[in-house]
Amino acid sequence: MSKEQKYALPDEEQELIAAVKRHDRKAFERLYKQYYRQLFALAYRYAGQAPVAEEIVHDVFLTIWKMAEQLNVQSSVKSYLSRAVINSSLNFIKKEKIEHGKQNAYMVVVSEDETENEQKQRKESLLNSLEKALAILPPKCREVMYLSRFGKLKQQEIATQMNISIKTVKNHLTYGFQKLREQLEKQQQNLLLLLLILYKYWGQ
Repeated sequence: MSKEQKYALPDEEQELIAAVKRHDRKAFERLYKQYYRQLFALAYRYAGQAPVAEEIVHDVFLTIWKMAEQLNVQSSVKSYLSRAVINSSLNFIKKEKIEHGKQNAYMVVVSEDETENEQKQRKESLLNSLEKALAILPPKCREVMYLSRFGKLKQQEIATQMNISIKTVKNHLTYGFQKLREQLEKQQQNLLLLLLILYKYWGQ
């Protein structure tokens, strides 16, 4: 048996492919009905999703119909169609991995941006509330709190600058912090965060 005879298409398949190449719709429908289930099962094994497997098979048949005149089936129709479906399935998997990677990278960036924005908004909200709370303090007490919190001065430096005793500075800080706490409790602000903001300077 010659190599050409060994790999020649059976007569029935030759006739079917020849009819499809002539854009014979009935022949194409017969080809579709005959192999659809097998090809769907094959695509599903790769894609793992029924809608995707169905789309892959449909696309393969659509390509065959569009390029019917260029069909070159040598060994068997089943092998030709199976190879086309496998290639399409592998392309889908590759594309999905790339898209999944891009999506993950995007989500990481978005998540980081959202977290940063949320933290910034919380900090701004707290500082605004702190400013409002400071505004209700008596002038001398407010000045001591400002010098301690924003001026970053130690108690002795505040006492020297304001020409008052350290004990008076401490009293102003104690009173000021108590009033701030009461005010921020009313506004349901984060007292722990406030403590972290003020403690470094208030405790000196």
